[in-house]
Amino acid sequence: MSNPLTQTSITLQQAVLPIIIVFGIIGNSLNVVVLTRRSLFYHACSRYFLALSGNNLFYSGVVCIISLLKNGYQIDVSRYSIVFCKTYTFISTLCCFLSPYIIVLASLDRCCASSSHAKIRNFTSIRMAHCMICMVIIVFALLFINVVFMADINASTGYLCMSQAVTTYYQVYIITQVMLFAVVPPCLMVSFGLITIRHTKRSRVSPMLVSRFHRTERQLARMLFFQVGTHIVLTIPTSVTFLIATLPNSVRTTLLFSFVSSINQLLFGISFVTPFFTYILSSRVYRRQLIHILRSTHHRRSEPPREGTAVSMT
Repeated sequence: MSNPLTQTSITLQQAVLPIIIVFGIIGNSLNVVVLTRRSLFYHACSRYFLALSGNNLFYSGVVCIISLLKNGYQIDVSRYSIVFCKTYTFISTLCCFLSPYIIVLASLDRCCASSSHAKIRNFTSIRMAHCMICMVIIVFALLFINVVFMADINASTGYLCMSQAVTTYYQVYIITQVMLFAVVPPCLMVSFGLITIRHTKRSRVSPMLVSRFHRTERQLARMLFFQVGTHIVLTIPTSVTFLIATLPNSVRTTLLFSFVSSINQLLFGISFVTPFFTYILSSRVYRRQLIHILRSTHHRRSEPPREGTAVSMT
């Protein structure tokens, strides 16, 4: 008979992960559609949100489904192929790290946009956003190439696909990975956010002089603040368990820690769904564009088909 904590964890995985998958796919797909509208597309910050939505969509539609099969129904597809094991470990790790650092880039963008120095404001361009996104993807892809060599299917672990930190180098590498995930992004988000608030308080612009473009910029900043807050709240528990699992201690081998870790992992998965809801709550222009898209789609579907004109033969 299985342990009650283990059974509860499996039940939660079976119940929560499908919700994350459905809302993640629908919400992030709508994000892509709305953010490519003219009123939002020509803003540098929107490009970071688009990259975030694309990454979250892949995570919700691929990584979460594999996690549901593995943790919810004990169907581990990664244990049957060493190639799939290494590829999946690399891609899932890369996706987990891209989301927080794309948010960091968006925070840096808002920080520069609120600056009173023109040279710093020049950083907030669409071209720069594309360069920064590509740079982050390339840097982390190169950084995590070691994961391909660490991931393996070993008989000592019950033929499970997992990273084997057997040398001192790999142990140091794992600790560095934890710091990059658990410590650096929240610190950068909070720092850039505080600087942005300070810049905003210093600049007093008359409402009569605020153009539509700048109003949209402010709403994008509000969307980002909401996104940063929810991301930090949902990912801190996972960061803590990640740190505990890395450091040598007796807690990480207990059933209670495994149960808490599975709950925190679900919270981490929810962080890939929340952008859609935070954008709706925080931005009027996002809500307006979303309603317009839904109404247009409903109108096209409810419109009766046009009948062909009959041609009479005389």
